[in-house]
Amino acid sequence: MTRFSVVIPCYNAAETIAATLNAVLDQTFFDFEVIVIDDGSTDETVAIASWFAQRSRRIRIVQQANGGPSIARNRAVFHHAEGELIAFLDADDIWPANRLNVLDRRFAETNAPDVAYGRVAFFANSVADVETYSTVSNTPLTVANLIAENETCTMSNIVVTREAFIASGGFNANIVHGEDVEWLVRLAAGGARIEGIDTVLTFYRTSRSGLSSDLAAMRFSWETALLTARRLNVALSQNEINAAEATHLRYLARRALRLESTRGTALKLALKALCLSPRAFFKQPSRGVLTLGAATVEALSPSAFKRLSANH
Repeated sequence: MTRFSVVIPCYNAAETIAATLNAVLDQTFFDFEVIVIDDGSTDETVAIASWFAQRSRRIRIVQQANGGPSIARNRAVFHHAEGELIAFLDADDIWPANRLNVLDRRFAETNAPDVAYGRVAFFANSVADVETYSTVSNTPLTVANLIAENETCTMSNIVVTREAFIASGGFNANIVHGEDVEWLVRLAAGGARIEGIDTVLTFYRTSRSGLSSDLAAMRFSWETALLTARRLNVALSQNEINAAEATHLRYLARRALRLESTRGTALKLALKALCLSPRAFFKQPSRGVLTLGAATVEALSPSAFKRLSANH
């Protein structure tokens, strides 16, 4: 059996798909297949992917009418993937060359997790110009962790055993944004171990457009994950829920600042988070202080905030 099935859903990704596929083919670990599942692209995505497929037997292309990334990923895994491990990758992200090698070693150990993720490096144009890095927990992620702040950050950072994915039933096709968190909540609620590896394993391309920039969609995503936890009768105290929501709102406040949302949006989010759980808001003191300070400056003087941002 193939060790890894790399699943790449794509929609109108002509500008980035070549870099993504090159990063996969440059892996230092070689036992993998690539399933590019095109979700009804209208640009040159399929033509570019086909060029790569003609030059590498590892790559297979599956086409479907536009139905969204959840349907695409489910179809790829349930109907086409042959690997023991499923490695998801979005068509605009990049992997370091040692990613599959690191993950192969971890999943070969006797105490291997059901899901693994690493640190993420965020970049805008080039992986040589990383803007910031994510962190990983030193303990397996719980449902409370996941609804507070999703440390996995992106589907491109996730590897799951084939067995665990099938047992989960796959992604909820009705969820347009945040399907990864809702799916991870179901996995964690079912007893799956979700473990971080303290190594950069994914380069994530940031963008001011798209679902990842939609604050309302991200808020709805959080609410959906919480509803799933309640539906599965996960024991969460009101304090845990308040702390999770406060952490999520702090994250939205930071996103609002980066996206230059309507004046005062970030401060409103930060103040609501503080009302819910000051302790959670300042659990990471520097992050809490910087978020509140920046949100206050932006609300009182947008021009001063822009000057400060330009210098950092």
